[in-house]
Amino acid sequence: MDQDKLYALEERLRAIEGNDWFDPMRAAEVCLVPNIVVPKDFRIPEFIKYTGLECPNTHLRSYYNKMAEVIRDDKLLIYFFQDSLAGSALSWYMRLDSVRIRSWRDLVEAFLKQYKFNLEIAPDRTSLMSMEKRSQESVRAYAQRWRDEAMHVQPPLIETEMVTLFANTFKASYYEHLMGSSAQHFYDAERIAERIEQGIKAGRIAEPLQTKGFIGRKMESHVNNFEGGSNGKIVDSYNPQIPTSHVAHINFNKPFSPNRANNQPNNQNNHHRPNTRYISEQLPPLPMPLKDMYAKLLSIG
Repeated sequence: MDQDKLYALEERLRAIEGNDWFDPMRAAEVCLVPNIVVPKDFRIPEFIKYTGLECPNTHLRSYYNKMAEVIRDDKLLIYFFQDSLAGSALSWYMRLDSVRIRSWRDLVEAFLKQYKFNLEIAPDRTSLMSMEKRSQESVRAYAQRWRDEAMHVQPPLIETEMVTLFANTFKASYYEHLMGSSAQHFYDAERIAERIEQGIKAGRIAEPLQTKGFIGRKMESHVNNFEGGSNGKIVDSYNPQIPTSHVAHINFNKPFSPNRANNQPNNQNNHHRPNTRYISEQLPPLPMPLKDMYAKLLSIG
């Protein structure tokens, strides 16, 4: 194939694909800062890249700190701003019109207008309270993740408020100990939660149930045992003795005479209890109604 045919083929390919964008003259026209002159003694900083997902105010402040040496030179600020962008944010910068961006203030306003939605969807106090520790997540990893989200809340959280919100995100076993502690700083609450985690792994603290609140399956089983009646005592096979140490501290004025329904065993419920056994034992009358006793037991934990 001779040289003329090759040249004609190249021209046809250029006409099909288009090469106006890659023309050096065209590239100079779309540059936001034409004829830029960089001082010889200026060292280009290493910028933190903005991808379009972070807080725009934080990125601008970081960029200002990096460019403190030339903070009053609009052309240098506009020109090197592209080096602090990545991904979709860099694509946005490349599509800016030089007619509208004539100063550094114009670029800042355009940048904040483009990414202001990141400020609108920033975490607040409600979103912090709805966070939960994942099942396989350690307390330290969760505390770091929670603290990172809390740093974006405006107005900023004070330390004691942060401790309260952090404790409210845990389930029963953690919640009881955290709220009962005198922690005033976040790192104190995180250390207490870590000790609770170690106690759960060692089997010394009951693992938190999936259901929220203080009443779990074990508490419900104890309540059912109280309702078994006075002729026979129903005992859970996994825990054959009902703890009565706290009951001794309750002041009983008068013994309460339960009605006949409480004295008779509930045959219908007992029919579906394969893990229970009966011990023939005459129980004394209850000192107060069941609902009052239940409230007392809950109040003392």
